[in-house]
Amino acid sequence: MKTRTYYTLVAIDGTPTDSPWGVAFGAYDKADVEAELEDYRDHGWKKSQLKIIKTNDTATAINAAVAALNEAL
Repeated sequence: MKTRTYYTLVAIDGTPTDSPWGVAFGAYDKADVEAELEDYRDHGWKKSQLKIIKTNDTATAINAAVAALNEAL
């Protein structure tokens, strides 16, 4: 099975110890994810609370990337 590139917007609400990174939105089209990030910014989220990560499109890969972000906290 061929995997595709997948873009995921992850967000952290509050301090890292209170609320680690979590999936907020995802899509195959990076422009869609960038638009969602801008919507978050328009609603008061800080740039430091948002990231776009790139993985393949499996849940395992996405969850591993988010786990790696949280381990780095």
